[in-house]
Amino acid sequence: MQQESKYTLKSYNLSKLILVLLTVAALAVMINTNPVISRFLFGLPVVLSGLLGIVGVIILYKGRNEPIDEKKIIAFVVNSAMVLLIIAIFISNTLY
Repeated sequence: MQQESKYTLKSYNLSKLILVLLTVAALAVMINTNPVISRFLFGLPVVLSGLLGIVGVIILYKGRNEPIDEKKIIAFVVNSAMVLLIIAIFISNTLY
């Protein structure tokens, strides 16, 4: 009997939400009608995606004993990429 992967599924759903938020941010940059509004429409989804990426990695770590499948790999890649992106943003804003 196959074990239920509840942590992997939660992290996978967070990674889908991260991709939707990044799509919204990309659309905000492409539309760019008002620079002030566009700044918030870009910045807020990116920061929120970074925070969700951190939460997703924590949830994925809780489910480290669950079997490895494609959802777990996708969740790991997306959440880890967002954590690296948010760390790079914070470091670049701190140093420069």
